[in-house]
Amino acid sequence: MDYKKELVATARILEDKGFLTALEGNISVLDREKGLLYISPTGQRKQTMSEDMVAVMNIETDEQVDGTWKVSSEYLLHKIALLSRPDCNAAIHSHCLYLTAYAFLNQPIDMKNSNNIAVLAGTIPCIPYGIPGTADIANGLAEQLQRTNMCLLGNHGVICIDKSLLTCSGLLEMVEKTVQTYEIARSIGTPVAIPEEKIELIKKAHNY
Repeated sequence: MDYKKELVATARILEDKGFLTALEGNISVLDREKGLLYISPTGQRKQTMSEDMVAVMNIETDEQVDGTWKVSSEYLLHKIALLSRPDCNAAIHSHCLYLTAYAFLNQPIDMKNSNNIAVLAGTIPCIPYGIPGTADIANGLAEQLQRTNMCLLGNHGVICIDKSLLTCSGLLEMVEKTVQTYEIARSIGTPVAIPEEKIELIKKAHNY
C-alpha cells in the first residue's frame, strides 16, 4: 500500500469538495504493522501538496521520521482517535459547514429521517471544546468512538474514522450531505422520522 499516494489523492478530492482547506482540516492513515501514521502537514493547501510533504510519525515515540513539512498541529487528535479503534486505520478531521454548525451549537446529531445516518452513523455525539493542537481537544473522544465512527468537536469541527481513507471519506461526505438536506427540509416543514422498527429491519438485513 502506497500510503503517501493514497493520502495525497484523497486530500485533494476533499479540498475540491470544501471539506479541507490550507488552514483547516487534516487527514491521516495508519500503518499498524510498522506503527507509522501518515498525516497531512501543517499550513499546506491540499491541492498543491506532494507526497514528499506528507508527515510520517512514529506513533509510539511521536517523532516525525519522514516528510519535508512539519506535521499537522492536530496529530494528537488523529493518534488518540485511531488508537481507540483497532478496526479503523484512517481519520479525517474536517470543518465542513453543516457538521461544524452543529459543533458550534455543541449539539449531537440524532436523525431518524435518513436510512444512511440512522444505520451507518447512528447518533453522532459532541464532546466539549478542547484547545486545538493539544490532547485537550480529544477529552472524551476515545470513549465516544467506541459507539460511533464520527464525533463532533465542540466549537471546532468533526472527526471521522473508518477502515480506510476511501470508506472514511465516503462516510463523512454522506453524513454532511444528509445533514444539509435535513436543514433544507426543516426550512420547508417538519421532517418525518423513519419508524424505529423499520430501522432495525434495515440493520438486520445488512448485518449492521
